[in-house]
Amino acid sequence: MDIKVLFFDLDGTALQRDQVFISFRNMQALREAMKKGIHCIPCTGRSADMFPPQIEADMGFRYWVSASGCRIIDRLTGEVIYKGECFTPEEAAEICRMYEGQQIYSEIAAEGKLYFEKEVTDALHRYPVPPHHVWYLLTERPISVDGKLSDFFLKNSLTVEKFNLYGVPEEKQGPFMKRLESMGFVNFLDGTPKDMQFTSARLDKVKAVQALLDHLGVTFDNVMSIGDSLNMDGCIIKRSRIGIAMGNAPKALKDIAYDVTDDYDKDGLAKAIEKYLL
Repeated sequence: MDIKVLFFDLDGTALQRDQVFISFRNMQALREAMKKGIHCIPCTGRSADMFPPQIEADMGFRYWVSASGCRIIDRLTGEVIYKGECFTPEEAAEICRMYEGQQIYSEIAAEGKLYFEKEVTDALHRYPVPPHHVWYLLTERPISVDGKLSDFFLKNSLTVEKFNLYGVPEEKQGPFMKRLESMGFVNFLDGTPKDMQFTSARLDKVKAVQALLDHLGVTFDNVMSIGDSLNMDGCIIKRSRIGIAMGNAPKALKDIAYDVTDDYDKDGLAKAIEKYLL
């Protein structure tokens, strides 16, 4: 099998339990694969601004598929190779009006950056910040919006890649879910009514990855992919020449995978790379 590209997920796949760092064995396996000329490409739901430090520090990871295919970048040239169907500024504003000013912690990914309500970032100790996001919020990267989020995205004509809402109060969970479902342009990712993650329903991750493969001059027959989520990784794993499900993946993903490796916290990523690529 002539594998030239390895797509790997981050959370639940490459990262350790802390969801910040990659184990030494996983990093070693990725670097050995790169030495063999294989493009090792993170393919994740995360915004580019929240990629883990080890990935960001190593330019060997030249290409990034971020926000579930909303944005594919070439870090060497700075080129945005592909931009997917994001929420329009008007759609983003409609979503923001649903919860803005209600003291709800949210992260809004747009153009590779993360935006927050200023009243939230001014008092983060009061909010349910995910533990693995603390490192990011301690950097100078988060962009605090003073005023209404809806007005901000409309005024600046920003398209939005993804919304994360954490710690939604129980009494608001049902109404929020119904409101979002009624909009007709929201696609829910892995999450719960309490901790919501959603992208544009028009987003096509396969189309995004195909654009990158075309750019590299290869096909899915030259791809090995690894992940743990049926909703977020399944479409790529199913099409890859070698699609690997993590041991911690749901049965539905394992059923469509070429093979199943060990759990994410037992270096399952490295074990799959060592088995098929090294």
